[in-house]
Amino acid sequence: MVVRLVWAESIRPADTYPVDYGGTEMLLDRNGTDREHVDLVVFAGQSNMSGRGTVAEAILCNSLAGYEYKAVSRPGELLPVREPFGLGEDREGAIWDYDSEGCSKRAGSMVSAVIDTYYSLSGRRIVGVSASVGGSDTVQWKELYLADAIDRLEKAKGFLLESHYGIDKIFIVWCQGESDGDAGRTVEEYTANTREIIGVFQAHGVERCFLVQTGHYNYVEYPGTVNGLTGREWDQRYGTIRMAQEALCRQDHGFVLAASLAPYIHEMKDQFHYNQKAYNMAGNRDGRLC
Repeated sequence: MVVRLVWAESIRPADTYPVDYGGTEMLLDRNGTDREHVDLVVFAGQSNMSGRGTVAEAILCNSLAGYEYKAVSRPGELLPVREPFGLGEDREGAIWDYDSEGCSKRAGSMVSAVIDTYYSLSGRRIVGVSASVGGSDTVQWKELYLADAIDRLEKAKGFLLESHYGIDKIFIVWCQGESDGDAGRTVEEYTANTREIIGVFQAHGVERCFLVQTGHYNYVEYPGTVNGLTGREWDQRYGTIRMAQEALCRQDHGFVLAASLAPYIHEMKDQFHYNQKAYNMAGNRDGRLC
């Protein structure tokens, strides 16, 4: 058996390349029967999926654990998983996570921890696709972002199949809900919207949604009144979203409550976002449940 060991800044389609499962390396032939099998995962939601942590403190993902497929900025290759995950994966008028000065808001996220943990426990590689945008609620997802996210998923599927990868599982990691809490959505409204969104993903091959539960409004550090509500009252709205997410995962086998940001209120950096330690812990938990 011929073995060629290569790890470059990008992995492009080639006649041969190595695969390592549990220490066993073999040559993969793009035109033969042996091929690398991967699991395809969409990382979607709002800012706590995009990540607002610190890149230097993020988990350094094992180079064997998986790849990022950049459907927008570099669609002809696979890249090593690095933070900020999804950097450059933005389209004006669709999934767009830049600030008013034109700088990306993407920073350290939970994605590297998810992929690294998943590989360490299963030996399976993930190809990750970024589809997250800060400040997005479920109504905006249905109207503005869902079509873009599906396009990214379909481009990833097409690239992998054309490059003779085998796709074994397709799933989504969904971390979203703060903006629906801000909007005062009910359990019924949030549940219906989320079911509709994930249902479209399921129509495109997604088997299951691994949900990272919404955390708290940081009422500990921000107890004062904003727009007529105290910090505790804002957090009650977030509690409604958490209840909706728990009920959805109990009632629908297509959803799994894989992790929660709620335990990390003392790792919050502002009203809504978290220090990197919280993203690392939530990502580790999510990777285990996946």
